[in-house]
Amino acid sequence: MSVKFPLVVISGPAGVGKTTVVKALLKIYPKLRPTVTYTTRQKRVKSTEDKIMHYVSIEEFERRRDNNEFLEWALVHGDYYGTHKVETEELLQNYPVILNIDVQGAKQVKQLFEDRVVTIFLLPESHEQIVDHIIKRGEMTEGSFQERLRSAEHELSHQDYFDYMIVNHEGKLNETIDQITAILRPRLIALIGSLDI
Repeated sequence: MSVKFPLVVISGPAGVGKTTVVKALLKIYPKLRPTVTYTTRQKRVKSTEDKIMHYVSIEEFERRRDNNEFLEWALVHGDYYGTHKVETEELLQNYPVILNIDVQGAKQVKQLFEDRVVTIFLLPESHEQIVDHIIKRGEMTEGSFQERLRSAEHELSHQDYFDYMIVNHEGKLNETIDQITAILRPRLIALIGSLDI
């Protein structure tokens, strides 16, 4: 797929801090753009998104999916998520784009864009960090908690697929951002000949 600018994929298990990291990168790099995402989950009241979100019914999502409107899509914790194809491709003609997506989506994007995508996997510093962050998400049933924990373990089992792996230590966001910046600088120079993002 021919695009002018590269994509940056941030992935990792639930609770590892992907959204926080992406929000920080969007502030540091004002020309970096978030993706346009469609989802069937409910809007979160107490948190802001790191993506442009459209909340749709299951029927609408499946219609768009069947019409091949998504670059990638996945069913995560019972809800659909999909990155809109046309809107993302339009962004990529003028800006680099950052995606916060799960392992399924990362693999789909990598297959589509090949050497135009940089994939980064965030690792927790411990199993306890993941458990703690899942619990902090709010009240949930034991079944829902166990499902999220199994999902996190599944995601971790695919970490070797990614170009880079970074441990996101608790309370050390700046260190994580510094490591990602060190990765992106040479890759962006190689892909677009500039750091002016």
